Amino acid sequence: MADSTQQTRNEAAGFARAVGEAVGKKVEEVADNSKQAGADAVAGLGRAASTIADGVAEQSPAIADYVRGAGEKIDRLATDLREKKVGDLMTSALEFGRSQPIAMIAGAALVGFALSRLIKAGVTSPSDSNSPTGHSQEEQA
Repeated sequence: MADSTQQTRNEAAGFARAVGEAVGKKVEEVADNSKQAGADAVAGLGRAASTIADGVAEQSPAIADYVRGAGEKIDRLATDLREKKVGDLMTSALEFGRSQPIAMIAGAALVGFALSRLIKAGVTSPSDSNSPTGHSQEEQA
């Protein structure tokens, strides 16, 4: 009886390890895909900053230099996102949060605002925009 119980425990532990490894690999894959998409979006912001800097360089060179510098930092962030592992990025974020808590809070607020706007935009169904008032045709009847 004791051998049967121990065998069942060993089998359950082996199964749990296998499931854990499979889930861990999938989570890592999803995180890497999200990380790459985020890096692409950040790189786009860097390009936009460079374009803005070029556009205002003639009228205001100081502002152009400032925006260009910000764009370079954004490009470095995109490179870090592409090259570093998710765990390394989390460690860097924690270190940044400890050294610059105000910037971290402001960044979190901006991200929260952006996410809330995305969620609100996603919740609105296409049928809600069938009329100029934003009400569906069934609601107007």
